[in-house]
Amino acid sequence: MGLFSTAKKESQIGIDFMRDGVAVAQVQTGKNNPGDIIRSEFIAAADHENQVEALKGWVHDNNLQKTPCVCLVADDDCDIYQVERPEVEDSEMIQAVTWKVKDLVNYDVTHAVVDCYPLPVSSKNKQQQVGVVAARETVISNYVESVRSTDLQLNALDVHELVGCNLRAIQHSAGQSMALLALAAGKGWLSVYHDTDLYVSREFMIGIDQLELASSDDESIFDALLLEIQRSLDYFESFYGIGTVINLRIFPQLDATEKMAMYLQNFSNFDIDFLAIDGVDDSPGLEPHCFHAYCAALRDLSL
Repeated sequence: MGLFSTAKKESQIGIDFMRDGVAVAQVQTGKNNPGDIIRSEFIAAADHENQVEALKGWVHDNNLQKTPCVCLVADDDCDIYQVERPEVEDSEMIQAVTWKVKDLVNYDVTHAVVDCYPLPVSSKNKQQQVGVVAARETVISNYVESVRSTDLQLNALDVHELVGCNLRAIQHSAGQSMALLALAAGKGWLSVYHDTDLYVSREFMIGIDQLELASSDDESIFDALLLEIQRSLDYFESFYGIGTVINLRIFPQLDATEKMAMYLQNFSNFDIDFLAIDGVDDSPGLEPHCFHAYCAALRDLSL
């Protein structure tokens, strides 16, 4: 979802305003090691106003004024719908999909910012579908003004569901089917890609907190997660009919997720490993809260 043109700089920042803080990640964008992480940090702050102030301080402390950035719109601040692609010219697409979702949003669609993206065609449904992202104009304006007030250069707004495509592992998976499992404290996301395109995206309420409670006497949470994964993969394989997933990549790599991965591998016929993320020099790696901010920072980079 591009709102501004991308500037040529040596780094780019991803921003993710979350419930209890703001996650930031800065990556290299030049010819040398593009995508390598320079720094990432989760800054605790209770509400959006305090998060903006905290972000201003972070930008100032690291001398990052005018650095290009990509900001994520929180899931609660936008809606994503799947509709049939209108048979119109590309130049008329936004107007046409806006009309299609006018009865789905709970506010006047004339006060919405709308964008769309193509979805893969299923072997069972040849009708082209599009994903439509809609958010209130006032909400989008608030994001834009918030980021501008930090002295960062806002290149684009994006949504969590789509930024995983920016990862090196996904960009290098041409011709393959790959799944990505990302885990936060209280929830997780599973995305399934084929030939670098997103086919399936699911969110579920199993996260690192729940995994840490698992023991050799009670591995039911692992079974529940395995069921969520298998349902998604079965849907992908049956609905799209383009083969099976051969790799599952996981983030983050912690004691709890390592134990989980070993358990899942015993019941899976695909390769399971952790997502490799490169850092600059002595970079400590990616802070676990900053996964989506990191993915956003990779936007428009060829890795």
